[in-house]
Amino acid sequence: MINYIKGVLTAKSPVLAVVEAAGIGWELKIPVSTYEKLPRLGENCQLNTFLHFTQDGPRLYGFASVAENELFQLLISVSGVGPRTAISIISTLSISTFIRAIQLGEEVILIKVPGLGKKSVQRLIVELKDSIHRVGEYLEPGEMIQMDKNALEVESALLSLGFNAKDIQRVVSMITAEDKKLTIEELIKETIKRLYQRSK
Repeated sequence: MINYIKGVLTAKSPVLAVVEAAGIGWELKIPVSTYEKLPRLGENCQLNTFLHFTQDGPRLYGFASVAENELFQLLISVSGVGPRTAISIISTLSISTFIRAIQLGEEVILIKVPGLGKKSVQRLIVELKDSIHRVGEYLEPGEMIQMDKNALEVESALLSLGFNAKDIQRVVSMITAEDKKLTIEELIKETIKRLYQRSK
């Protein structure tokens, strides 16, 4: 198996990266979250990898972190979830958000992922509830933000309003103990205000 590839980044897009190593240009399919962490073209790059075999032949997937790689492999082990859906999940939600949504059974958050229907979401919750915590063990210190159910409701409401999932994650991660004294409605309004402040 190919555990990782280290070389020069020669091409990139939100869905793939090409890394030249040992005179070979390796094409890797990637999630958007990995694309956002790639260096400039011509710079050294290292990606964790997973080689997946399909009827159309082998495909190499690349990830910026071990946690992304582990989540990808866990997702494709679920019946009915293929690599395309797994990449869509990792591209749409942060790993910590996905873990919390599975643990708390938050269908509203999960159904925002392109390609996921209600039945698929319910299957993910049932099949991953007892094993999803393992992915959290690969996150860097501070990446796994502990969030209560109220904060998850805020995140779900903002997703339904069309705000960017990554922007929501950044703002919600800064919710303080003082903020938690607010009602859900007040917390949503406060979070929206902070989102607009960040965009200025």
